Amino acid sequence: MLMKAKLIENKSEAKGTKSFVFKTDNQISFLPGQFVYITLPKLDFPDSRGATRYFTVSLSPTESKNTMQITTRIRDESGYKKTLDALPIGSEVEMEGPSGTFVLDEKTESTNHIFLAGGIGITPFRAFIKYNIDKGPKTPMHLIYSNGDSDFVFKKELEKWGKENDFIKVELFDTSKSGHLDKVVLQKLLPDSRFKKNASLRVQDSTFWLVGPPPFVSALEDVLESLKIPASNVITEKFTGY
Repeated sequence: MLMKAKLIENKSEAKGTKSFVFKTDNQISFLPGQFVYITLPKLDFPDSRGATRYFTVSLSPTESKNTMQITTRIRDESGYKKTLDALPIGSEVEMEGPSGTFVLDEKTESTNHIFLAGGIGITPFRAFIKYNIDKGPKTPMHLIYSNGDSDFVFKKELEKWGKENDFIKVELFDTSKSGHLDKVVLQKLLPDSRFKKNASLRVQDSTFWLVGPPPFVSALEDVLESLKIPASNVITEKFTGY
């Protein structure tokens, strides 16, 4: 679906990371984890990749009526991102979608989930967790969020959801202090630890979701293979060029 969307909010989420909220004329139906293409009216800064990019929707469908939110790193080397960040509130962009199959849907809702997020790869998992809380499946979810420093995107929300919901476990992993996730570290972080109350999440019964820069995803694929996690239980999404 191709539509016009108006920028209604530009907000900081962490150092160098912002969310952009757009309003559309009509309500958009989508699944948690899908993405949209956004084409800017013009580029104020040159960018060889042009005026169109795709972004994961960082809202859950339960939060969205006629608004869409994307969350991204703002990098000086990206003319597109600099132009996006400089857009005045009320500016109109062209939006296409939502699209994508990296989604939480009726096929996966009943499965236990372990989310491994690297950096801005947190965006689909924010949508997954919020949807799970609001919609009511109350499926056990364990988020392990790896970041290069302690300035985690959505930190307050994620910690709040983890405290308020016994089926959600959130662990924030600062690689500047603890090094990168490897087999030894991941084994310590993973269940069979138990959630609060009676809910439990077992590694062998879980679906693993890996999202982040290609080196992060590839490294953790190797780690999971060494831990004898079946490839059929692993779903990946590599964020490139963000």
